[in-house]
Amino acid sequence: MLKFYLLLLCLFPLISCSQNKKSEASAETNDKLLPQQSFTSLKFEAEGELCIALINNRYIGFQEKSKFSLSLFIMVNTIGKNNPDEKETEIFNTLQTEIISELSKVLGNYCYVGTTTMPGYRDILLYIKPEEREKAIEILNKIKEQNSRINTISFEEDTDWEAVASFYEAISVKN
Repeated sequence: MLKFYLLLLCLFPLISCSQNKKSEASAETNDKLLPQQSFTSLKFEAEGELCIALINNRYIGFQEKSKFSLSLFIMVNTIGKNNPDEKETEIFNTLQTEIISELSKVLGNYCYVGTTTMPGYRDILLYIKPEEREKAIEILNKIKEQNSRINTISFEEDTDWEAVASFYEAISVKN
């Protein structure tokens, strides 16, 4: 039994980053092997303003960061400069769902870290494999042509996920 658990521990990092479900059979298998996604809400301050992050707990202590070393941050403008209301949240969630859905169709595995809400905009935080960059650019440019709320799409090499490390440190302190 111990060998079985050790085998699962060795395999877990290899499968834990995928948001992409290729078929119903693999979806059922992945649901059984992967822990349920859960998110932690964090409040923080940026430039004197209250901000909120919703961070995916799945990647706490994630050992395969170097495989998903390209950060992909998508900035989406909000209409009001203050925290978005229900209508604004619904618009953002619909756009975010479209982005994630379209990326899932063309990318291999990727890591959905979460979102941040700042005055005037929201960010969608992802990590992808560097070789998937061109595919992501193509999809996101198509979506951006149809939706003027997408402000910027930025990529940065971030092998250690330093851009989101403070969120995961805060979750450790919070728990």
